[in-house]
Amino acid sequence: MFSAKKNTNFRTNGLIWRTVLPVLALVVNNVSPAQAISLSQELPHRKVIVVDPGHGGHDLGAVGTSGLAEKVVTLSVAHKIKEIFFGTYEVHLTRDDDYRIDIEHRTAAANHYRADIFVSIHAGGGFGHQGRGMVIFYHGPGTGERPMSPRQQESSWKTGEKPLPWDSIQHAHRAKSKVLAKTVHRHLLVKLNPVDKGISEAPCFVLRGADMPAILVEIGHLSHPADEKELRNPEVISAAAEAICEAIREYFRKFH
Repeated sequence: MFSAKKNTNFRTNGLIWRTVLPVLALVVNNVSPAQAISLSQELPHRKVIVVDPGHGGHDLGAVGTSGLAEKVVTLSVAHKIKEIFFGTYEVHLTRDDDYRIDIEHRTAAANHYRADIFVSIHAGGGFGHQGRGMVIFYHGPGTGERPMSPRQQESSWKTGEKPLPWDSIQHAHRAKSKVLAKTVHRHLLVKLNPVDKGISEAPCFVLRGADMPAILVEIGHLSHPADEKELRNPEVISAAAEAICEAIREYFRKFH
């Protein structure tokens, strides 16, 4: 039986075991401590992705004519993304079940996990687009697009409030957010062949406090019966998730 000698230079809490156990495993497998330290230093940084399934709980989001709720679609896509990336990237969901989270807490989660990218998933066409189709947003002052409805803007950032210090932090990531939006857009077009609404710059509340490249993906308009029918199909949900994952991989290859 192998036992570790207590190291008095560290506090005996969870941190020491996260530090020591990987080295002990290597020693057990006939790797010297010096080699273990060298190997650990060579391990690449694991990318962190925070995926935000829009809406949740009593906030249904858009609801199709046959009753499919946006909150269900977005959570399904988010879970699929996490499943695809298992063992490759570190993926966190802002919610992993049917409950509501305030908008600012979604962005705060991305900052808390020090995410490399933040992707908010929607399926309601909440920026006022009529009809159907896919659109990808990155944060900015906008290009004539109407802002989100008051229901979707519900958060502590109310009209007339003094701007908060982090409200402009997304500006520093605008160029990379735009690249990420274009990359995701291209892959979704290949996988889904949707009605294409392109990419747009808009004042997205859920993105503006994110201190990393961030986008909002509207994978369809549940208000349109044809889109709702498509989004009921598990194969479409999987294809959307796969396209987003392929785009993220391409983005990381380009910038990291």
